[in-house]
Amino acid sequence: MNTTFSTSHLRFLASLKQKKHRLQENRVVVEGKRILHQLADWGIYPLELYLSQEEPELEAGQIFRVSPQVMPRICESETPPSIAGLFELPQPRKFAFRIAFYLDGISDPGNLGTIFRTASAFGVEGLILSSECCEVSSPKVIRSSLGAVYRVPFFYANPYEVFNLPAVLYCLDIDGQLKISEFQPDHPALIALGSEAHGLSDSIKKLSKASIQIPMPGNMESLNAALSFGIAAYEMAKGQLNPK
Repeated sequence: MNTTFSTSHLRFLASLKQKKHRLQENRVVVEGKRILHQLADWGIYPLELYLSQEEPELEAGQIFRVSPQVMPRICESETPPSIAGLFELPQPRKFAFRIAFYLDGISDPGNLGTIFRTASAFGVEGLILSSECCEVSSPKVIRSSLGAVYRVPFFYANPYEVFNLPAVLYCLDIDGQLKISEFQPDHPALIALGSEAHGLSDSIKKLSKASIQIPMPGNMESLNAALSFGIAAYEMAKGQLNPK
């Protein structure tokens, strides 16, 4: 247990609140007992652990006992927790898939994090992101995902790269021709989902073979992007468990 915490190291940790420093240093501060324990359950441990009060200790490269006044300096939350850890950034990696999802311009960190968390829960094989999506390694995305950004494979692809993937592209659309509950492709498929504000880009729509709808008997104009993803991911998981 280390009790010394240098001013220079504190400045370094505080700088990681900014995207440019996170990317430059390949480091991010992840805060909160629940998420740190979830990551530990997956065998992912912090390089450094910071404690401002007694907590069940987790495995870490180094453990620092800090004053409660330090936590607001290094954490983004308005009410910082008493435990946080320093991690490498989640890294993109290519993956093979039978069914995966393409996220087109999901710019809200809460939505993107929730999508990753839902993807982990339903066993989604992976996520492919457009460059217009928000930063996967932002603390808010990591918190919203409950650490799932470290577990669910993801990588980035532009429309040209999507076109060259060995999969057929489908789009989630309120006026889709196919019902999501009846969609069970017998070939590799990529399901594209746009943001609630802007929807799918024209370039992705043009590449799509067909569109898929989530029926809404209640006649709502649209669903939140993360909720739409959750319904689609559930239906895909259900279809794989109970194939027709």
